[in-house]
Amino acid sequence: MSANPATGPGAEPSGPEAQTGFPSYLVTQGAWFLAFGVQMVLFPYLVRVVLQENEIRFGLAQMSMQLPTVLLILLGGYFADRVDTLRVVLIGCGLCALSFLALGAFVAGGRLTYATVILYALGIGTIGAFVTPARDALLSRVAPGGVQQAVGMATLAQFGGQIAGMAAAAAAPVVGLTTLLFGQAAMMTLAAGAALKIRPRPAGPPRTREGGALGFIFSEISVGFRAAAASPVIAPVILCAVGMGICFMGAFSVLLPLIVESYFPRDLAGSAQAKIATALGVFSITFWIGSILSTTVLIRFGDLQRKGRVYLAALFSGACVLILCSLPMPFWLLCGLNLVWGLGGGVAMTLGRGLVQKYSPPDKLARILSIFTLGNMGAAPAGAVLYGVLAHAIGPRAAILFPGLGMLVIVAAVALRSQLWRLDEALPATAPGS
Repeated sequence: MSANPATGPGAEPSGPEAQTGFPSYLVTQGAWFLAFGVQMVLFPYLVRVVLQENEIRFGLAQMSMQLPTVLLILLGGYFADRVDTLRVVLIGCGLCALSFLALGAFVAGGRLTYATVILYALGIGTIGAFVTPARDALLSRVAPGGVQQAVGMATLAQFGGQIAGMAAAAAAPVVGLTTLLFGQAAMMTLAAGAALKIRPRPAGPPRTREGGALGFIFSEISVGFRAAAASPVIAPVILCAVGMGICFMGAFSVLLPLIVESYFPRDLAGSAQAKIATALGVFSITFWIGSILSTTVLIRFGDLQRKGRVYLAALFSGACVLILCSLPMPFWLLCGLNLVWGLGGGVAMTLGRGLVQKYSPPDKLARILSIFTLGNMGAAPAGAVLYGVLAHAIGPRAAILFPGLGMLVIVAAVALRSQLWRLDEALPATAPGS
């Protein structure tokens, strides 16, 4: 039997999953996020515990990780609509592996500095700005069935990888920082190896360039913005994504780690400091366990008709959790609240991305996904710096009230002023004002 020309030579002809290499896509997704699950714990640990930086410099370091997304994600979306997305993913995996090896070498040699951490964060953030829209756009070309189910399975692979990575990071007192950093590089190598087995369906031909290169790029990006703004579904989802970026991601990356750290005395030294990494790992895992549980339930329920209403309810629950985190409580109860937040987070992340995937025109998919990611990540650097300054001034527990209340306002505005709350997928979505 000859190879299917849509899948390329060497593709397995035994079914849609084997033809496109969807299982290999899931392995790539899981290995990538396993490495970044380790980073989510180790990066704040390196800045706050190893380098002993204050809240403001910690917020700036987290901003450096997120800033490249703001500056480059739209350009990444443009390229993902015009170049081989699989090649972008492969190159990104290789560059990440080299970055993890370099950071591990600095830590092993005792030469880690704040400037080194900032350069590392900017580099990793830049790679992610190009890989994220390429990997997301690749999903619709390898999905064996419905897009929403494929998004759910990819989200499960993401959450599962992140949980495994955080669990590994929590074992820092046993395995050591250097081993974990080098292990991240090994995971990126695994991700690249799995990506080589992906056989995506062909993408549509890119538009012929008209005029100068820079003007054409801006024109193509603006087309994506206009398509997103014109959609009665995508536009409010992106507005909520902006809220998630500035309210949720800023709190998750800066305020909650500072709250966890507050459970330990400031004078910890030597190997006792690694207990903070363990606590950060356990705390982070609770969020992603909740996320993976709710995503699994979503997949088992199948295609919901009232996705918009469920999506907004999940965001509302997350805002309430942040407000409750301002209260003094035992560490186990804080972890329990984080689990509840994760339950809502899994629903919001899966449904939000699924709605954008479903309602985007195929020829503009990567650009609109990059706008969605920009909304989600673009406001996060501002939130990281703002919350770092607030935590330094009034403490992290008082500061966390601001993102919680801010997200409540955004959810209420979207529910009242858009069609998202009333979206029923048994009926066609209508244009604004119709």
